[in-house]
Amino acid sequence: MRLIPNFIINRKANDLILLQAAWREWLAEDAPMIAYIFKVLLACLLAMWLSLRFELDQPRTAMMTVAIVMQFRSGMVFAKSYYRFLGTSVGILVSFLLVALFAQERILFLVCMGVWIGLCTAGSMIFRNYQSYAFVLAGYTLCIVGLPSTLTPELTFNIGVTRISEILIGLICATLVSDLIFPQRMWDVMLAAIRRRFKDFSDLMQTAAVKPVASTTSTPTLLRFLGDIFSLESFQASAGMENDKSRLHRQKLSRMNNEFMEVSTSFHAFEQLLRRQHNITQPQVSDALQRVYQSLSAAIMVEGRSAQTEQEAMIVSRQLSAFRNQFSANIHTERTRLRADVGATERLDFETGCELLQRLTDELYVYTSTYASLAAAQNSNVAVTEIAQTPKLEMHFDPLAVSLAGVRGTLSLAILSALWILTDWRSGVEAITLGVISSTLFATTPSPTRTIKNFMIGAIIGTLLAYFCNFHLLTQAHGFWMLAVAVAPGIIIAAWFTTRPATAIVGAGVFMVYLMHIGFNSAYNSNPVTFINDAIADLLAVLISGIMYGLIDLSSSRWSRQRIAKSLRNLVVAACRDPVTLRRSRLETGARELVQRAGSAQRIGDKEDRVVIEWLLSTLEIGHAVVALREYLQMVEHPYISKMLSLGLESVAQLYDAPSEASRIQAISTIDHAMAEISQANIDFNLPQANQHKITVMLHFIRSALLDEESVLVAGAQATLEKH
Repeated sequence: MRLIPNFIINRKANDLILLQAAWREWLAEDAPMIAYIFKVLLACLLAMWLSLRFELDQPRTAMMTVAIVMQFRSGMVFAKSYYRFLGTSVGILVSFLLVALFAQERILFLVCMGVWIGLCTAGSMIFRNYQSYAFVLAGYTLCIVGLPSTLTPELTFNIGVTRISEILIGLICATLVSDLIFPQRMWDVMLAAIRRRFKDFSDLMQTAAVKPVASTTSTPTLLRFLGDIFSLESFQASAGMENDKSRLHRQKLSRMNNEFMEVSTSFHAFEQLLRRQHNITQPQVSDALQRVYQSLSAAIMVEGRSAQTEQEAMIVSRQLSAFRNQFSANIHTERTRLRADVGATERLDFETGCELLQRLTDELYVYTSTYASLAAAQNSNVAVTEIAQTPKLEMHFDPLAVSLAGVRGTLSLAILSALWILTDWRSGVEAITLGVISSTLFATTPSPTRTIKNFMIGAIIGTLLAYFCNFHLLTQAHGFWMLAVAVAPGIIIAAWFTTRPATAIVGAGVFMVYLMHIGFNSAYNSNPVTFINDAIADLLAVLISGIMYGLIDLSSSRWSRQRIAKSLRNLVVAACRDPVTLRRSRLETGARELVQRAGSAQRIGDKEDRVVIEWLLSTLEIGHAVVALREYLQMVEHPYISKMLSLGLESVAQLYDAPSEASRIQAISTIDHAMAEISQANIDFNLPQANQHKITVMLHFIRSALLDEESVLVAGAQATLEKH
């Protein structure tokens, strides 16, 4: 018998392994995109068939609804459909009201419409997630229903009922197809995001433990975590409509978001402290703290690697619990080593680092325990308890930015309405509708000007596809299946664009314009002259919206960045001065959301936005110390010590209210004086030793941060000096 050589067997085995790996990669990356494109096409064709079956006027409205609400995940489709229905219903009711009041007064109708568009645009800037989208829908639905009704007021009710019927068909088709055909659950995405975030943060801590202090910086990774926090909140809002598992863990995920914000900020504060100690050549102190920190980083590892699942996080939680029990002993050992080698200032630096490490350890343990609890079965009683304990993410925004966004939407409507009235343009309604849509829909994006450019590219591609479909394919279509074949290529191309984040806005433009120009309603009625007029109207509307974004785009202006920086500093001022102590979660949410809404976290590479990021980190670092100091201040009973601490807090407030070198020096001097007085308080005023230690450590931490020559406070003071 002739045997097969071993190298042939090995080669076949290797080929099989490579083939299996390629198959798994295809299933993970390409298959979901193909399934999504198929689902979009199926839902659009189903909506078209039902609209034709019920003899509705504009099947393309149902198809456009499908294109707008269709997402990769079923929960996102449910949430977007729900808020689209709410927004559309409100917009139709307002349309009925305005037509009833101003049916014969086109100017008054447009004035009221402009006010409504401005209010809805402002509302979309205030709220987050799909609540924002509902405001956008309530705005431009008035154009879709109200403007045609001004031409034929007697048909207003019929137009409104027909439009909402078409939209409902689109919503039903999208949700059914998304949930029944290759469903993709939000819970799986959220769980994967939580696992990835825990793993990445563990890797970040491990990297900081093994690399020299001067060569590490966590800022880019922490900013990515900033985006993940709000993305996870958006996912959570969508997942609540998906299944019982998502709803059961919803409040727990919200709590994890808040806990992670605290952990990441404490980690950054500790990293900054190590950097400052390294820069002022205190190797004994930094080495001692680094040894304790290395023990902490080892406690979050499982067999030398980061935890991959919540089951492994349970192991990490037990290790962190053991580390917390040994923390005092570890600190005592390092403190004993330092006593003979360093002076009083260096020992205080060490105690400050120990306080931050203690806080980081406690917060990391709480966060890990919450994450690990996802592996355990939850009953309804636990879920109810969590609802009462979970803090909510509050909304923070720039009122001026909201106002200007509303003005921008109103001005876009005013310009297009003037063109319509003065020229009696046949396609004026089309131009106003798309102009309002594009001027309100992208107001909340990080870079509206860039977004509208991509949308314009999509609009041009959609116009070309619609022309080819109307005058080369639809003319040959007989029957539903031929009609489906005619419209399918454009839908597939648009859906393919939306599968990639870089071209998603292009795909939205393709979808919007292509379906608006499809040359059939209940019957084929495409006319070349009408098509060209409508195409010019759409492109002109998008162009005017782009011009308005260019003129009123706060996200890319230096003045806007200064306002965001000022708003961040005001959070520290409020923490120092407000009668009610600013809660830490409120400080975290306020600072991070201001930066998220401004879009600076997505533009970290830009030099101008780096200033905003530095103010964010400074706000969180000093703000946490101020909040802790305010909490300790409540335990101080002697009026003189309270006065010293209040003066120190007021000096910090004055510095952040108007950064200058003089204010910085004054704040450092005031804190030095307060520390000197408190050092004698144990003798003179019988201040408890524990309280004295905590207060001194926090004051020293603030002082060291203010002394940092690389701090944004120094750069801000220099900028103020140059300005004056």
